[in-house]
Amino acid sequence: MTSPCGAECYILIFLLAWLSAYLASRGRRASLESKGVVLGPLYLIINIRSLAPALEERLRGNHWASRLLSASPAVAAALMGYALYFLARNLFLYFAAPSGFAAVVPLVPFLTLRSAQLIGIFLAAVPLLLVPHELSHALAAAARGIKIKGAGFLLVAFLLGAFVELDEDLFRSAGWRRRAVTAAAGPTANAAIAGLLFLLLVTQPTSYLYLPSPIASQFYSPSPGVLVVGVMPGSPAQAAGLSPGDVILSINGIPIQNLSSLANINLSAGEPLSVEVERGGQIRVYHLVAAEMSGRAMMGVYLSNYMAPRFRLPYFGPTADYFLLWLLTISFAVAAFNMLPMAPFDGAVFADALLSPLVGDERTRRAVLHALYALSAALLVGNVALSFVRFGMPNL
Repeated sequence: MTSPCGAECYILIFLLAWLSAYLASRGRRASLESKGVVLGPLYLIINIRSLAPALEERLRGNHWASRLLSASPAVAAALMGYALYFLARNLFLYFAAPSGFAAVVPLVPFLTLRSAQLIGIFLAAVPLLLVPHELSHALAAAARGIKIKGAGFLLVAFLLGAFVELDEDLFRSAGWRRRAVTAAAGPTANAAIAGLLFLLLVTQPTSYLYLPSPIASQFYSPSPGVLVVGVMPGSPAQAAGLSPGDVILSINGIPIQNLSSLANINLSAGEPLSVEVERGGQIRVYHLVAAEMSGRAMMGVYLSNYMAPRFRLPYFGPTADYFLLWLLTISFAVAAFNMLPMAPFDGAVFADALLSPLVGDERTRRAVLHALYALSAALLVGNVALSFVRFGMPNL
């Protein structure tokens, strides 16, 4: 039975419920805030200050992780440089070579993200990315004598996250190196997660389809066979049990080296086929009958030349592959764009820390920072605006 209430209806119910809770709590605002609870029109903050001492003590003793984070300013500087370069180059391409312009749009559930699958991935990705991000900030701070005042969770509209509250006075008075490492730690953690996800993805047979050829060639090598990328619903291949990730090695005993050799096999509608497939390191044989589809005799599969992963794990399946790819994309985007030198991103704090030993005069340093803020904001807003002009409202 189909529910008469669509996505817009559920969003309206959610907003009305939140507004009702917000209005009902206004009389108890002081009492709630004393307990670390702040409820706003579209946000909820739960600050568990009792966690701070235990968290600080636990993180301060993690010396090996703290030493690893000492290298985070180098990673953060590279991310900042990449973000500025990408946005500047993308703007240039919009006018010089429009076909190379890439869309830069904020991912907002139910607005720019409308696919239920992508909304689910995004909502799952937010806590997976924010928790390590905030814990890395806390770890770097605690190891450098910057007090942790609180920690907790927040809910902003549909997005669940976490936060760590640092002692702002101690942070501002800390040396520039300590501030730089603390600011860089969060984006570095996201970049590390993106790197681990990338290494996991390149163990999968279908991931090379999403990678630029120079990168794919480092992790994949051409191998005999053709890769099943997708299976048509209701097709003979689906009925026989073929699935994405399978590698077709032969048909009726005829070896298949690549798509070109497959094209030399003439199929006839109603012809019985014996398809030899490699799946998860095992050889299997499937029997099916070619059917006429779109005016041609076909098995009903989408195929690509097979590139074998140099380091292979069992195939996770197309759904997991898709999830990991989007999680990697979001993680790297968070790492890179959060390092833009503009408020409220970590890049603003990082840039301030780096400029401290270089520009002694406070007024001059502020002028340089404001120029960086303005440049970053212009690049980001320009990319987003031109993306909407060129592609319209995305419907992912």
